[in-house]
Amino acid sequence: MCLEAENISFAYHQRLILKELSLSLKSGEFLGILGPNGSGKSTLLKNLLGFLKPSSGRIVFSGCGAAPGHAECSRRLAFVPQNSRPPASIQARDLILMGRLPHMKDRWAGYVKADRQKVEEAIRLLGLEELAERDALSLSGGELQKVIICRCLVQEGDILLLDEATSGLDLNHSIEIMELMRKKAEGEGKCVVAVLHDLNLAAQYCGRIVLLKNGRTLYEGSPDKILTEDIIEEVYGVRAEVKYDEYGRPFVLPRRTAALRLMRTPQMEAVNV
Repeated sequence: MCLEAENISFAYHQRLILKELSLSLKSGEFLGILGPNGSGKSTLLKNLLGFLKPSSGRIVFSGCGAAPGHAECSRRLAFVPQNSRPPASIQARDLILMGRLPHMKDRWAGYVKADRQKVEEAIRLLGLEELAERDALSLSGGELQKVIICRCLVQEGDILLLDEATSGLDLNHSIEIMELMRKKAEGEGKCVVAVLHDLNLAAQYCGRIVLLKNGRTLYEGSPDKILTEDIIEEVYGVRAEVKYDEYGRPFVLPRRTAALRLMRTPQMEAVNV
């Protein structure tokens, strides 16, 4: 077990967001965190990172006696936030290089040759050679997101936490990143936790899914067990048709009529009369 959260709760200004939520993650596992907006997905990741402190419960990292947020654990945790804009003008390559900060042995001497080599390797891996020379402020949302993912990779953490990392990417790059993360988990034994809204990406790449609603774990298991028509309607309030590919992986087709019914207004009804 590389990570375990035991009965954690968290509140914002008296409003309980996480409610005695437990989570475990094994080395080499790609875990998807799904659920409607406001279900506590991002808050859960911030508690795991130590950005937020649970009001109750505990979080344990295997082989790390320190608490989340401590420098020792920070070297093991790499994070891709939901929204990230550079605070000032900075070259994309230097933004990626910031991922090596937790490994810096001498802050006065700065980065060493090995740090810069790691950066160049990651840039080539993600095909960012042209973007690396540009000012990060000039990048589109999708381009910047790939740079932030690259920064996450050069940190070389054992646990990769992704908060809607593919939300600003087109279909081709979303698949590229998810495939890369699958290889990190299966090939390198990394622990990957991804908050996702795309049910079909989760079904294709995640070995296990945790489905949250109102700050609690409602369902947990393999995609074929969790992404059923009844569960999708219960959690999201949408009727969907679920099919299966040749490998038994589900893919979800939302029904347009159900979505239109939710959007109906009195004006629309009057037009139909």
